[in-house]
Amino acid sequence: MRIRTGAASAALATLLAVGAAVPAHAAGSDTQQYRSVASATSSRAGSGVGAFQTLGDNVHFSHTVRGHINAHGWWKNLSGPARGVKAKVTVWLQVKRGGEWKTLTKEAKNVYSGGGSGKRTAAAYKCTYNVGVHEFRSVIDVDLIGYPDDSHKKITATQKLGCGL
Repeated sequence: MRIRTGAASAALATLLAVGAAVPAHAAGSDTQQYRSVASATSSRAGSGVGAFQTLGDNVHFSHTVRGHINAHGWWKNLSGPARGVKAKVTVWLQVKRGGEWKTLTKEAKNVYSGGGSGKRTAAAYKCTYNVGVHEFRSVIDVDLIGYPDDSHKKITATQKLGCGL
């Protein structure tokens, strides 16, 4: 879980502009990590925004639409003036093919803090046949509307599901 806080300094803004969007890979790891100039536990989201969390669930079979997999992303306000602010929450649903992560679908929605069906973004994919097991994950980005943002994206745990492509 990552917590983002506000009040970015001019030095941090310069660092973000120079090198925040470089992807990094750990040796022997199949999970792509997105680099940020802030520490592992917090990053700067913008001046005066307060603190919030980027949240999401693991890719799973839909409970409402048979033969679909989906993933959800949302955000939670922890403190500060972000109360009453909407965020653009983008969810990429990905599959691992040939050793690389490929995006199956991408959805974005402007939502208030919280989660639940009205306060989250859902990315769904219709399985062609339930044969063959593949690895799936989601990548979630939260951008508070009207505030500068860093490049942090939440990557959910890899799930092995019998969903045909």
